[in-house]
Amino acid sequence: MTLAAPCWTLREVCADMSRSPQSSIVTKCAAVLDAVSLSRRPLAFADVVEQTSFAKSSCHRILAVLQSEELIAYDKDTRTYSTGSRVRKWANSNWHRTDLLDVSSDTMDTLSEAAGMNTALSILDGQSILYLRTSDQTPVRFADRAGDRAPLHCTAAGKVFLAYLSPGRLSDLLKSIRLDRFTDHTIGDKSVLEAQLSDVVSNGFSRAIGEEHVHVMGIGAPIWNAQNQVAACLSFWATTRQMTEHGIGNRAPMLMEAARTISVRLGWEDTFGASKTTN
Repeated sequence: MTLAAPCWTLREVCADMSRSPQSSIVTKCAAVLDAVSLSRRPLAFADVVEQTSFAKSSCHRILAVLQSEELIAYDKDTRTYSTGSRVRKWANSNWHRTDLLDVSSDTMDTLSEAAGMNTALSILDGQSILYLRTSDQTPVRFADRAGDRAPLHCTAAGKVFLAYLSPGRLSDLLKSIRLDRFTDHTIGDKSVLEAQLSDVVSNGFSRAIGEEHVHVMGIGAPIWNAQNQVAACLSFWATTRQMTEHGIGNRAPMLMEAARTISVRLGWEDTFGASKTTN
């Protein structure tokens, strides 16, 4: 049954169904939305009638109103109903508001314990990274804590954020930031840094070996949000006494899988491939 041109308005349906609280338009619309949205497949009109136990005329009117509000979509070819674009926007908005700390804390702690390494969760904030949370297996005096900031060019997390910036924004940022040298291993040449950023995208993770602190090495992996943008970075780090460069590199698959787990909780779906950016 095609409802391309609904003849009922929401006010008319409300008047028709307001005889009792049990027959309110809101309740009936919610029941139809539940039936359609919770189904694993699009529903035919007969399926909606069966699942709601409403009269055919009532289902017809409710579906017409929901279609007009883009809450229900109708496929003419298959004659079936599915959730509309407005419902999907609501869902994406809800995922977008999901607190990053809430969805990442248990994964971070599990990862830190399994790998025997310190982990950190950070976001891009202006021209630096901002640590939101850390999980330390081995206390270190100069370790960063939540609320601390660090440079972009010499940290694993910073390189993740730079690597997935849009070309225009990356160019502007590299013109404005200073590549201060903290150790002999700190990258001071922008062309060398840009080459490393290409490797980050190719490999799916970043490296920073003795660049901010000479005795510290780290790797980072991007966390994606529902808009397919880099929302945060999950990183490992250890001192040279605890780990070798080869050893920390071998733990990259663990790190990337944990970052992927958090991304999925944020509503991410890997559907855009190389077009992903932080902005």
